[in-house]
Amino acid sequence: MPKTDRVRVDYMPCPAAVAALEAAQALYPDSSTQALIDRLVITGLSALVLGHWQPPRLWGNRDRWKLPAELCNASPEDGA
Repeated sequence: MPKTDRVRVDYMPCPAAVAALEAAQALYPDSSTQALIDRLVITGLSALVLGHWQPPRLWGNRDRWKLPAELCNASPEDGA
């Protein structure tokens, strides 16, 4: 798909999302930030829809959300 046909999303992540992105960058150091965001969105939605994952409870003020500790030290071999 040509870049001119893509939807542009203006995204201001909460601190927990920034932590998740930093953890993903450590797992996939050769990926661009945009590729990591795409990977995380597609993988997360797939896991939720297919029932392979129980998401952390994220309610209220998103600036107070925290990345679950078990995700901070994940590795690609762990299934990421």
